[in-house]
Amino acid sequence: MSAVALATAEEHEPIPFDEYSAIYDLIYRNKDYASEAEFVAALLRRYAPQNDASVRILDMACGTGRHALELAAMGFAVEGSDISSGMVAVARKNAVDRGLDIRFHEYSFQTANAIPGSFDVVLAMFASLGYLTDFADFSLTLHNVAKKLAPGGIFIFDVWNGAAVLTQYSPHKVRQDEDDERKVERISRTTLDGVTQQAIVRFEFKVEYADGAVKRFSENHHVRFYFPQEMTDLLSALGFEVLFRCPFLEVDQTLASDDWNMTYVVRKKPGKAEALPLSRQHSGSAG
Repeated sequence: MSAVALATAEEHEPIPFDEYSAIYDLIYRNKDYASEAEFVAALLRRYAPQNDASVRILDMACGTGRHALELAAMGFAVEGSDISSGMVAVARKNAVDRGLDIRFHEYSFQTANAIPGSFDVVLAMFASLGYLTDFADFSLTLHNVAKKLAPGGIFIFDVWNGAAVLTQYSPHKVRQDEDDERKVERISRTTLDGVTQQAIVRFEFKVEYADGAVKRFSENHHVRFYFPQEMTDLLSALGFEVLFRCPFLEVDQTLASDDWNMTYVVRKKPGKAEALPLSRQHSGSAG
């Protein structure tokens, strides 16, 4: 699943996960999406308005659709959305290859209100919300999530825990993967901005194809990290209540300061009027 958000008009860097989409599944081929989907299913059994296969799920920033595929294989009605046309194309092919009927949309977090229908569960996996480094975009996204949720619906997401990031991050990593068609090297160089609470990750890619061709490209990713109580307070201010939080993949564990990924299960506060997102308040546009 990609962590993709909409680039605002003020940003000049290209949207990540463009060329990356063609090699994304190779790089993450050993990622245990089935276990991650089961983790989500365990949370659904506890907190979804109903816990059978009739649950409707929207996987936002779905990337190549791997979580959506696993959840659909469990029998859930799943749709996905991502801003990256490359990612969505791969997701659609992956669904066809597995014989699964999943509808994929091409929308960002900030334009997700255009997705038809409502859902019992909205997901944002793989720390994708961290790509919303501006509060106006975060506020707009939560506003859109609230609009997409059916009565009693829940929002499940994970983000990076600042307490862990500041002490555990690696400034330099090299990853190599290959299949019969290509060999990929990904070098990541990370710096932290403790004031804006962002990790700036520069990915440098080298792809060597079986026919001898070589392709190089790079992407810059800006990922916001949060502290546990900060996230709880932000959610409350934007009209959500926290039902549960835990370390990612550890539903029976209590969140600790050294847990890198923290998972939240939230829903709209009962009787709470939807707050107009900050970006729209400033522009005076209708909600």
